[in-house]
Amino acid sequence: MPETLRLRDQGDELADLIKRVAAARRVVVVTGAGISVNCGIPDFRSSTGLFQQIRAAHGDVISSGRDLFDASVVFRSAQTADVFYHWMTHLRHQCAGAQPGAVHRFIRQLADRGTLLRSYTQNIDGLERKAGLSVWDPYSAKGDAEHVPWQAAQSVPLHGSMEHLSCQLCSSSYHFSEQSSESAIRAGDECPDCQARSQVREACGRRSLATGKLRPTVVLYEEPHPHCEDIAKIISHDARALGTRRSSGVSKQSQDVVLVFGTTLKVPGCRQLVRKLATASPETTLTVFVNNEPVCGKSWDGIVDYQVIGNVEDWCARVERKWSVQTKITQWTKTRKSGASAAPSSKGKPKVAVIAKENVPAADPPSNAISGKQMVSKKRESAACVDSGTEGSDSETIRKRKRQRPCTPSALPPVNELLLPIRRSLRIATQQNHVYCHSPVSICI
Repeated sequence: MPETLRLRDQGDELADLIKRVAAARRVVVVTGAGISVNCGIPDFRSSTGLFQQIRAAHGDVISSGRDLFDASVVFRSAQTADVFYHWMTHLRHQCAGAQPGAVHRFIRQLADRGTLLRSYTQNIDGLERKAGLSVWDPYSAKGDAEHVPWQAAQSVPLHGSMEHLSCQLCSSSYHFSEQSSESAIRAGDECPDCQARSQVREACGRRSLATGKLRPTVVLYEEPHPHCEDIAKIISHDARALGTRRSSGVSKQSQDVVLVFGTTLKVPGCRQLVRKLATASPETTLTVFVNNEPVCGKSWDGIVDYQVIGNVEDWCARVERKWSVQTKITQWTKTRKSGASAAPSSKGKPKVAVIAKENVPAADPPSNAISGKQMVSKKRESAACVDSGTEGSDSETIRKRKRQRPCTPSALPPVNELLLPIRRSLRIATQQNHVYCHSPVSICI
């Protein structure tokens, strides 16, 4: 018998199990009618479920509410078929007004986190699509906007859906309208395609054809599943995906997880599904069953690892809180690592202040300074004076003057100090007929 834990207990084993589920690498979810009860859609087998409601309303027609979903009983007479169409229309209106619950949002979070491998549901309410999951619909054509190939589908309805109506004779498919208007196509109506073909034959003078009636595309008891081969292919693919992980070096904190929510596991197909997924790789896959009442007995020993008794929505809330803690720890670790890696790069390097040129105030020139234009004119005047008195100067002195490095105006002394040695040199050169520059500042022409 699987190990049984109660959600209201605050034991270490339950906390460790929630931690392992929150850190799962891949998750497969199998859900039943129990997850939609809080959304306003009744389940089937409880004391207030759909079976009891049907029996109370139509006890004179059917002996059990289950018979209304049994294909060998419901289409036995026109009276039972009318009751079936009535309840299917009523259930369709309930599904149209319902909104996704906490468990549907939990599955959507699994998909957003990238850990959801697949969600299998026995429900026909279509709330997975409203929650934002991509749903595999075999009745949608490839050109339709809602068509999703099974490889990309996040949710697989095991028992069909209430989205479409199908003709029992020609298998033509139509959208099951959510409105109860006169123009809407409803369950129990005659197939438009069958009517059109019959009218064409009658116009040609031939006998009319039989006309089929439309029924919801849900799978009933005691009838073959019309898409069983496609669903078997999807299940086999996911079972192989769960078994591809190496059994060596697998950490408990990073396992693959199979979650079973809100079902009694009485439907044979659902039992086979859970067994196949749980036993695909038992060393690396953790299987957890969560329900209000214990379901798994000795027959599930070695298949289901843990049976948690409690509200499924409370379980999902606790896993979400663990996700929040893990996210905060991850963000803190990343921040610390980024700070540690950035610290050595700035160590030992002086901080350089960069100042924009336009923001630097211009320094006031000294009172005895001259401008650049004035300095150039002074140079030219001085050169002219020197040239006028150096008719007999030798060429070597001229070459030396040309090789001398020019001085920038900012490096020159004030004008009074600059002109005094020049005047003295010119006076001496004029007297001795020889040019020397005794000034410490060279004048370049």
